[in-house]
Parts: sequence; C-alpha cells; structure tokens
Amino acid sequence: MKRVAFLLDIDWSFFDREYMGEKVSNFLLFAGIVLATLLLKKPVAALLTRVGSGLAARLSYIEHKSAIRDILAKPVERLLQVVLFYVAVNQLDGFLENFVFHRSLGKTGKVHITLADVVDHVFLLLFIVFLTLLVSRIIDFAYYYRMQHAHKEKNNSRMQLLPLIKEMSKLILWIISCFWILGWVFGINIPALITGLGIGGLAIALAGKETVENFFAAFTILSDRPFQTGDIIKVGETEAVVERIGFRSTRLRNTDGSAFIIPNQSLVSQNLTNLSTRDRRGIKVISHIRHGISYEQLTHISEELRAAVLAVPGVKEPVVISVDAYEKETFQLAVNYDLPHPLPDSLSLVQIKRDVNLKIYEVVSANAKLGTPVGTS
Repeated sequence: MKRVAFLLDIDWSFFDREYMGEKVSNFLLFAGIVLATLLLKKPVAALLTRVGSGLAARLSYIEHKSAIRDILAKPVERLLQVVLFYVAVNQLDGFLENFVFHRSLGKTGKVHITLADVVDHVFLLLFIVFLTLLVSRIIDFAYYYRMQHAHKEKNNSRMQLLPLIKEMSKLILWIISCFWILGWVFGINIPALITGLGIGGLAIALAGKETVENFFAAFTILSDRPFQTGDIIKVGETEAVVERIGFRSTRLRNTDGSAFIIPNQSLVSQNLTNLSTRDRRGIKVISHIRHGISYEQLTHISEELRAAVLAVPGVKEPVVISVDAYEKETFQLAVNYDLPHPLPDSLSLVQIKRDVNLKIYEVVSANAKLGTPVGTS
C-alpha cells in the first residue's frame, strides 16, 4: 500500500510539460532509446548475425558460420544503430517540426526547411550507404563460399571468373546506390541525369576505346577459355604461366620470374599456343659444327650427344640429333629432346635446360673441330 501511495504522490504532470514544443516524456524516451542503442547495439547485432549465419549455414556448410559472422557483424551493427537513432529522434516530432531553417532565393521568395526534413534526408543517406555496405559484404561472403568450392573441385575456370563477377557485382551495386541517393536524398531527376550520362558516356567510350576493348576481351577469354589461370601459354616469343586475368590485362610469369602484363585485346587478336594441354614439352638446342668432319665422326658424336642428354633426369625419349641447316663455314647440329608435362615437383625446367646444355657443351668441347651450343628454341 505504501508503494501505491508513493506512486500516487508523484507529480506525473511534470512529464506532460512542454519545452520547445515537445513534452518532457518524449525527451526522456529519446534519451532512453539512444542509451539503449549504445548499450545493446553489439549484442543485438551479434544475435541477428548469429540467426542469419544459422540460416545461411543450412544452405552451405556448418564451417562457414564463423565466416558469415565475421563478414556481416559490423555492417549489421551500423545499420541497426542508424535505424534505432532515427526512431529515437522521431520521438521529438514536435521539436523537429518547430525548428525551421529559412533560406532566401532572391526573387522567387524563401524556402522553409524544418529540422525534421534534414533528419529524414540524413537518415535516408546513411541508411542507403550502410545497407549498400551490408549487401557488399554479402557479395563478399558469396564470393568466399564459391571460391571454397572451386578450390575443392580444382575448377580453374570458376576460380578465374569469380573475382571478375565479384568486382562487377559491387560496381553495379554502388552505381545503383548512387542513383538512389541522388534521386531520394537530393531530389535529382534521375531519368534526365541518365540521358545526360548516356551522351557523356558515348564520349568517354570513344576516348577510352582501348580500355573498352580490353574489358570485353576479358569476357571473351573467360567465355571461350583458350587458357586458364595456371596454364602455360606461348604468345609470340614469350612463354609464361598465366597468373591473373583482369578486366584490362592478363599477367604472365616467366620461368626466370619476369612478369609480363599483356592487354587482353592483344591476346584475343593474335595466335597463341596453350602449352598446358600437351603431355610433354619439346626443346631444341642448336650447335654449330665446322665443315670437314667425316660422316663416321658425326655419327659418333651424335650417339654421344644422345646418350649424354638421356642421362639428364627428366629427359624423355625420343632424343633426335639432326642436321638442320648449312652456313658458309659451319652447319647446324640440332638436339631435340622431350620433357614430361607437367614436370615432377622434384625437377625444375631451368635446371634441366642448364644440365642438358652443359652435357652438350661437354661432348662438343671434347671434339677439336666442333663449336659450342649457342641457344635453345
């Protein structure tokens, strides 16, 4: 009974008093929601993320739950905070409507902007930005999930296509968000803006013709799949491993560690050889021999060269020794040998080539009338 009497003695009319056009109770409610948001935003965001990760795990695998939480936790927290702050500020509806900004527009008169209008536009701006960040993180998770599957299945074509899809999806997402902000927050006529951008885009496309060609060439490479990431290709005199296929160019890595950045349009428009589809690699070494050597000597040296090359680990049959061309004072003695493709992990292409060239030089130098190997092809 004492508690009831105490509550009856409280002057509840205090909460109905108005300051700056707003009741005290609304100010207290505003402060309570803000305080509760600051205290509970992380636990509530964690709970929502945990529920979302549980639903997503049913569609994927249970081990992905932690990855979902790490990716989505922060954007969900920020979006929740913005929404709750907006709910809190709207408790002061009377105060927001009474606080008016006046702006003179010259002959056209004055514009009256209430604080409520400002709050609405700021909230919408932040809501769109944080919602876009949340969707962007969802795209990151989808990319992470699909890449995990691609690695398990060793699907190279999917592994090289997914990064492009991810970047393109994010680009489209942010473009849509920018138009959304311009139309809803700043009141810009989007159809008229798109029409203007269409005319300007044509000029930009003409100015960046090579960039556009390389961009579409990237999709040609990904759709036709003449090569994939990890393949060894030969373009002109360049033989290298494909490291990355980008929007504008493809990066190759040579056996000596040199990197080659080749525009995609160049790869599409010229002939190239995909060396990864073969089961062996043919290598040719040229030696220059002086005229005057007898047929018996040439036959004996050819047998020595064949035996020496076959003794190098990794070299496969057939090893063919042949006369290629005649010059004024010398003729070319070609040594052709094969290597397995791909090479075993214990063998290196550079090491095998070096060992073979040294063996050829050893046989050549042991004969008085022979020159030395001058190169490989």
